[in-house]
Amino acid sequence: MSKTSTFQRHRSFLVLLSIVTAVRLFFAVYLRLVDDEAYYWEWGQHLDWSYLDHPPMTGWIGWLFSSIFGHNEFGVRLGPILIAALFLVLIYQFTRRLYGDDRIAFRAALLFSIIPLFSIGSFMLLPDAPLSLFWLLSLIIFYRIVESGNGNLWFALGVVWGLGMLSKYNMLALIGCVGLFLVLSAKHRFWLLRMKTWLGFLLGLLIFSPVIFWNIQRGFPSFRYHLVERNQGFQFTWEPVQIFLAGQLGYLSPLAFLAALVVLYQLGKMVFKEKDEKALFLLTMAVPYLLVFSIAVALSPTGKPHWPAMGYTTLFCALPWFWDKKWRTGGWWTKILHPAPVIVLSSAITLLILTQSIYPIMKMEPHLDVTNELYGWPEAGRQIQVEYDRLSKEKATVVFTRRLNMAAPVCFYTPNHIPAYSITAVNEQYDIWGRGTLASIPRGANGIYVADSRYTPGNVKQYGFKRAEALPPIEVIRAGKVVRRFFLFRLYDYQG
Repeated sequence: MSKTSTFQRHRSFLVLLSIVTAVRLFFAVYLRLVDDEAYYWEWGQHLDWSYLDHPPMTGWIGWLFSSIFGHNEFGVRLGPILIAALFLVLIYQFTRRLYGDDRIAFRAALLFSIIPLFSIGSFMLLPDAPLSLFWLLSLIIFYRIVESGNGNLWFALGVVWGLGMLSKYNMLALIGCVGLFLVLSAKHRFWLLRMKTWLGFLLGLLIFSPVIFWNIQRGFPSFRYHLVERNQGFQFTWEPVQIFLAGQLGYLSPLAFLAALVVLYQLGKMVFKEKDEKALFLLTMAVPYLLVFSIAVALSPTGKPHWPAMGYTTLFCALPWFWDKKWRTGGWWTKILHPAPVIVLSSAITLLILTQSIYPIMKMEPHLDVTNELYGWPEAGRQIQVEYDRLSKEKATVVFTRRLNMAAPVCFYTPNHIPAYSITAVNEQYDIWGRGTLASIPRGANGIYVADSRYTPGNVKQYGFKRAEALPPIEVIRAGKVVRRFFLFRLYDYQG
């Protein structure tokens, strides 16, 4: 096939990829970093083999691209944008391999471009960016193993699984997915007894081993944090369950979520009634992940609705095939889950959220609009730098907050990247960096305390300074309305 005919064949996908990537680049440059992005950028300023919250891959990516392209929004977000583009290419190619149909592959790529869960954060520096890439690569390699019977591919799967484990601990679920498929598939069960299968697993562990040794050296802080500390005081209530369900409906869009559930059900029917091996692969690559992380979100007081995201991957790859082959005719539910309603509603929700991030077309109380958190830090950072320069001329001065998600943007948005302290009662990464308490600063030092309207500043005298002076609040205005305030306090003569 000539180059021209190859381009013609995939022209629709290439146009989609170009448009989606251009839109992501625009928002990456236009919008300020969210608090978590600034935090992961700061990881890159303290390169390590792991961190308290997550393995190190996100910090490494942030360090690499911001070192080359600058400590700005473009430099921080270029890595995730490239990952998202590669993810979309792989989705397209993977779905083509599954079904041998360019139109089905294009619709799968379109779904991953417009569903809010996969599109809104696709330009942001978050651990889910490398996780999504390595999760998808793992599915592709494992499917090749199933198709070809090539045992050497277990080593490639081990490498990719290890890199995924360096991205986010959720990657551990791949063992459950692969294991479930091999247990249920009589045709492929023999892989459980083959040496190459287990050597591939050991290779993945070897790649992940720096995180293990980092934790051993420090008394397993990451595992304590995830398994114990963030779940202390747990009591079952229905609120996390409701948050989980609302999150799935909002993050996926209601019709896409319903379509995913129907695909899950129908894949199950194909497995148990028709003994379909491809359906078994698609089902087992979804169920363990969805089950584990849906329960985690529904039960954990700190659960996040996006945790089950990767479990939907094979379901949305399969959905266009069901549209084309299974749901052309049927009951009322097939009309509701027809491509047009699903695509239109998902696109509308994504477009609404992105538009809201630029201009607040939805009128709501400021504390309910999370897009307000994208505004104000550059102005606050410049003022913090001015106050810091002024006080530090007199004596040693520290900048501190009571929240991790305040300390990181302070560091990123102050012109000289002032390393701020995060003073909290809980264990966090700033304690490992020696900036989790004021106990180490010299007596007599000055301080600048930073808060915003999300959190009450409280009594600043509790931090041990002799005198406190409140500065005029920095007001953030959108569409003529004050949506956020930053509070700065000059503190003098630290008493210890």
